[in-house]
Amino acid sequence: MSSAREPTPGYPEAVVQWGVQRGETCDHIAEVLYGSSRHVGLIQRYNRVACGPGTALAEGLTLVLPAEVTSIPDAKIRSMHPDVRARPGGGAWAPAAPGMPLVANSNVNTLDEGRADIEFVDRTRVLLAPNTLVVIYGTASRTRVSKTPPAAVELADGEVKAALAALRGQSVDVATGGGGRVSASSRDTVVQRRGERTTVAVFDGKAGVSSGGVSVVVPKDHGTRFSDRAPPARPRPLPPAPEWTTADVAPVALAPAGLGVLSASWKPAPGAAGYRVEVARDPELNDLVVREEVKPDVVSFRAEKMPAGAYFLRVRVIDREDYLGVGAVRRFHLVAARVSGGVAPAAREITANPYGIVELTPSPALELALDDGPFGPIPERIDLLQRAPRELRLRERGSAAAERRPDAVTSLPVRYTAVGAAIQAARVATAGGQALEARVALDGVAGVDVARRVAPRIFAHLPGGVRSAALTGGGQGGALTARIPLPPEAARPGEPLRVRLDVADGRGGVLGTSDVELPASPGPARAPGPPPPPAAPVLGAYLPLLPVTAAADALWLGPTPPAVVAVGAAAVRAGGGWVAAGQVRATGAIGPLGLDAALRSNPAGGGEGVGSAGWLGARFRAVRLERSAFEFGPTLRLGVPLADGGPPVRIEPGVALGGAAGRLTWVVDAGLRIRAGGGGEGAADGEGGAADGEGGAADGEGGSAPAAPPSQGLLLAGAAADAAPWLRLHGALDLHLVHWDGGANDVLGGLSAGVEAGGALFGALSLRVSPWREAGEGPVTAQIAVGFREAPP
Repeated sequence: MSSAREPTPGYPEAVVQWGVQRGETCDHIAEVLYGSSRHVGLIQRYNRVACGPGTALAEGLTLVLPAEVTSIPDAKIRSMHPDVRARPGGGAWAPAAPGMPLVANSNVNTLDEGRADIEFVDRTRVLLAPNTLVVIYGTASRTRVSKTPPAAVELADGEVKAALAALRGQSVDVATGGGGRVSASSRDTVVQRRGERTTVAVFDGKAGVSSGGVSVVVPKDHGTRFSDRAPPARPRPLPPAPEWTTADVAPVALAPAGLGVLSASWKPAPGAAGYRVEVARDPELNDLVVREEVKPDVVSFRAEKMPAGAYFLRVRVIDREDYLGVGAVRRFHLVAARVSGGVAPAAREITANPYGIVELTPSPALELALDDGPFGPIPERIDLLQRAPRELRLRERGSAAAERRPDAVTSLPVRYTAVGAAIQAARVATAGGQALEARVALDGVAGVDVARRVAPRIFAHLPGGVRSAALTGGGQGGALTARIPLPPEAARPGEPLRVRLDVADGRGGVLGTSDVELPASPGPARAPGPPPPPAAPVLGAYLPLLPVTAAADALWLGPTPPAVVAVGAAAVRAGGGWVAAGQVRATGAIGPLGLDAALRSNPAGGGEGVGSAGWLGARFRAVRLERSAFEFGPTLRLGVPLADGGPPVRIEPGVALGGAAGRLTWVVDAGLRIRAGGGGEGAADGEGGAADGEGGAADGEGGSAPAAPPSQGLLLAGAAADAAPWLRLHGALDLHLVHWDGGANDVLGGLSAGVEAGGALFGALSLRVSPWREAGEGPVTAQIAVGFREAPP
């Protein structure tokens, strides 16, 4: 049955007070207030009284009674940690939840990690430790009872803490298996049951313990024990509280990001078999967040990632008889702290940027002072730009009288990070004259609003005074910049300017200083000259083929030879065997004057008619049109022997012309070659080239000399194309009208093709096919070379 009346504050229903008159019994009060004595159980809902038949109540006693007949749960789970289950009498187990109602005969079971706080309607509280099973008996709501009120709970196994009813200040009863009973007039009595043994430890008030027909009274800081139905042992003192060490006495610490660290240590206690460590949010240590038992060699505790707030740490000794000792309690405060524009604060100090803000979570239990200033409420933020404290001092509110104690005030040093400035400067031209342009990089301001919090300015010590300007920019880590106009006396051309530059914040604090020397001011600006003409293209091949022959060894070169130095070798089948000759080549130009040199070694492998020779040449580019669209110029080359038996001296005048059209170039060489020395007598042989009669090569004691004709005409023409910037292909036709000794004439000629690849270092490969060739000469000549050249334009 539920009530339609509003509940009285502090009660789950509407209540009234009843003053007991002489001779009144529970039956009489129930008949008057509720209309029937069968509702006598309501008298004991909030009152610890015996309601036996005909038993008079104490005169003058004030009872708290339900205002009307109602039916409410005997108790509820006020709070819990996970791993708790409950079931009604005769029902099935189910997970428990905060606020769950509990009626008579309900069971509550905390498992390995579970804890539960059970509150009865009369404000009696029973706290269950892990691995504890209890049966709820409730208050005396079971209609007729004997003179002895029923127990609140029956402890089947585990541990409970009985707390005094808040309203009446009477006892809390706990029944144990085997018929034992503990009646505690106490706010902190712990009852443990392990198997058949029950241990009682009283830390506040007193407790009556009954078992086996014997009762004892256990005073504060004493304990007793009994097994099954055996009488309880004589009460004995509990182990004393352990002593804290003095190494860690700060009661206040910071909790960076809202998560802090609790730590404490204590001295080893004689005879300790272990310690129980508990951390709670309330002074009675009912709202536990940590509870564990440790071995006797563990004398310190540390809990991490604890939210900000007040905490109470209690350590109790467990002796060898399993008695729980008196607790040593220490109070801690964790203050949530955050630093904007700085690093995360540590538990015992704050590292911050001097332009940052310290944000704190106010606590009504604490007071704060900056340096030696007065204590006051904790502010939500401390602007370090306005105040730059060296330390924050924290204490519990109301502890001013105990300030001389070393642990009364916690001092948190404030350490400031360094902020510096690197300065660069240059002289720049402006519409109104000249200015000093400064670039400043600030270090140590990550996360700080530089423009608003630092407000940096630069000061330049110039002739005529100090000038300043605000530094702006710097977005995404970039440099700050400012321009300061230079006075006329500081802008004289030809003279460098020495300037001292200071960077300061909005408060005038210097962040950096630098002495710079600005280069001399430039004179009047000159009009830019015309752009240089583009480089002329190379006409023809960089390294054309040099035949291994005494008559057809003419070079195909353009009017302007390229700058090339190369070494290589050429090979041809001649005289019935292979002939190979090494060569060194160099060409280049000085303005319109071109120079070339070709040196060929003595042949290897035979080769009659071929000897070591060198060619030195010069040419003058007389005409060049539109970036080498057409070039023309005279040429002159001189051939000289380099060893005995080499070809005689020869002179080769001629002309060269060529042009370029996009990637394609062409070159034509025409000339005359004249032998300057004797070449022996020779006779024409018709189709074969060199004559083999009396006009042939002279036979003497010195061997046969190379067959160099007395005169011949030359014509070489070809083209080249760039397939890629690093690849050039070329081909050429060479014709020679030869007049031999003895009057015979002959036509020699061939077609050559080649490829050149590379950059400044390049390689070349060429082949020449000779349809018209000298007697004994093979049809194919091959040349390979490698060299250096100017990078192609």
